Amino acid sequence: MRLADMTTDTDVGPEAFDPDDTDFFVRITSIDRPEADADVFLRQFSAVVTAYDALRTVEIGTVRGWIGWDALKEDVHDAADAVSTDAETLGATAAHIIRVHPEQWIDTVVLVDRMHLDPQWRHQRLSGRILADLLDLLRLDRDSTVVVLQPEPQKATGGPYEDGPERDAALGSLQRGYASSGLEAWRGGAVWWWPWEPETTP
Repeated sequence: MRLADMTTDTDVGPEAFDPDDTDFFVRITSIDRPEADADVFLRQFSAVVTAYDALRTVEIGTVRGWIGWDALKEDVHDAADAVSTDAETLGATAAHIIRVHPEQWIDTVVLVDRMHLDPQWRHQRLSGRILADLLDLLRLDRDSTVVVLQPEPQKATGGPYEDGPERDAALGSLQRGYASSGLEAWRGGAVWWWPWEPETTP
């Protein structure tokens, strides 16, 4: 998607944008479309995150992972285990969340394999906004969707850190950013989730 009368510059950071007139949107670039008779629960997706104001539009990151509809009819953990090791870790947590919240009607799971932002756009508390736009784009109800991810910091030059103090510091910073966006570590573990909004009493 390209907005009218705007320019694209991948080197532009948030300081170049009008803070009172900046918005973000997510655009799905691919999603698995299995054969009509295929028994597929989790579909892989990829998306691009874009920032824009009155003067410019800039692609600032990507999101990828798996989406599963009709989650209560499926064994989420087994389905994720059949996809990959990374998906299995996320699927196990999503299944646990569903199991310990029988009062919550869950229709969909979103397993975020990676949410990447360009270095100059990090530490802007954007994770919650990105997830909200992703769910809105997919027409998913937040209160009936389990969203999970596993924080893994990436170097500014790309790729994960090796184990050590530098990775620990980067992971701590990433986790603080997720927490400020409303995400929480599920029961203190490595996988985080996006809690449902609390019910309000009229």
